[in-house]
Amino acid sequence: FKPTLKAGTYTEYRDRNYNTNYFKYRWIPENLPEDFSYRDVVNEILIPENYGADKLFVYDETSRLNDYSGTNTLLAGYLSFNIPLNKFNIYAGARVEHNKMSLKSYTTITGDKSKTTDYDYTDIFPSVNASYNLTKEQLVRVAYGRSVNRQEFREVSPSSYYDFDLFSFVSGNSELKPAYANNFDVRYEFYPSASEVISLALFYKHFKNPIEWTYLDGGGTYIYTVKNADNANNYGIDLDIKKSVDFIGLNNFSLTFNGALIKSEVKFKENSGANHDRPMQGQSPYLINTGIFYQNEKLGLSSSLLYNIIGKRIVGIGRTSSSEGSSINNDIPDMYEMPRNVVDLTISKKIGSHFEINAGIKDIFAPKVTYKQFPKYIDQNNVTQEREQITKEYKAGRNISLTERYTF
Repeated sequence: FKPTLKAGTYTEYRDRNYNTNYFKYRWIPENLPEDFSYRDVVNEILIPENYGADKLFVYDETSRLNDYSGTNTLLAGYLSFNIPLNKFNIYAGARVEHNKMSLKSYTTITGDKSKTTDYDYTDIFPSVNASYNLTKEQLVRVAYGRSVNRQEFREVSPSSYYDFDLFSFVSGNSELKPAYANNFDVRYEFYPSASEVISLALFYKHFKNPIEWTYLDGGGTYIYTVKNADNANNYGIDLDIKKSVDFIGLNNFSLTFNGALIKSEVKFKENSGANHDRPMQGQSPYLINTGIFYQNEKLGLSSSLLYNIIGKRIVGIGRTSSSEGSSINNDIPDMYEMPRNVVDLTISKKIGSHFEINAGIKDIFAPKVTYKQFPKYIDQNNVTQEREQITKEYKAGRNISLTERYTF
């Protein structure tokens, strides 16, 4: 019986100065062909003969409203203890944090007129992890922990920038609050050997003020931002496996698998306006990560083939129309990122005792990234219908790398 007690302190300071310049193309339609804006951008629009103060030109639209500066100070301390009791082991403790963020933002397009907003919080984060050894290779574990997701500078600033992947503007939300989560899980763990593990867990997470990615209809385009939902619940099951496959004659090979099924729900109070009950933004209903690994010490050769897929998840939260006389035809539907199969390959070869070559292909098949909406509408026969529509689609591309390493 050797209980232990631990204590510690931590401090962190961050600051950021964010200054922008914003340029955009403008043109005088009267001095250019009628179909100018519909032509091929590279070969027919951005060519020398189209440039001029009375034709196509670059316009400076820089605004101080998009600039900000900020500081963040975090002070923390923790106290924990570990108590081994025969087959039981209890590890518990608490962490106290004081976090203060100050953000200076500008209130006019030009000049130095500004305001400073403080985000000041003191929190206690308890945790406990209790395990019971069924045998030398098996145990069950019960755990609880409270955690926080704090706002970033850019998330609380009024600054707006253009995201070239989303093809949309992204803006912050000065009213954003930190999100808190209470995490519970019960887990069975089996260790066939020192390098193998099989575990099965049931988990539950309750979120207060979860921070979610949403979008606004900007009149022909989307403006993305972040906001707090009231609360949310996630619960599900998780399976984790790391296992050698030499029992079927494949020496030096091992297999990993991680899969989870998650039920997610965000609840809103009645008469909450444009909000609607739905899955949590960014949370997939399932995910799978699996891989095959090869390791041969004699040959100095190792490789891995990895596979990942996630279920469709909300990337932009829609709006339910609450104006008088409106119907579901006026709603803005949620936007989903659809599942895609991602396969990665890496190979590493040691040559002698100092030289190593690494090669890899990330996202081998490079399937398209697709965003979809599933709007409901009432047709001319007063029947509710649902359609599927692609809102964005692009190829992220694959990444091929070759690295040579020499160790002295």
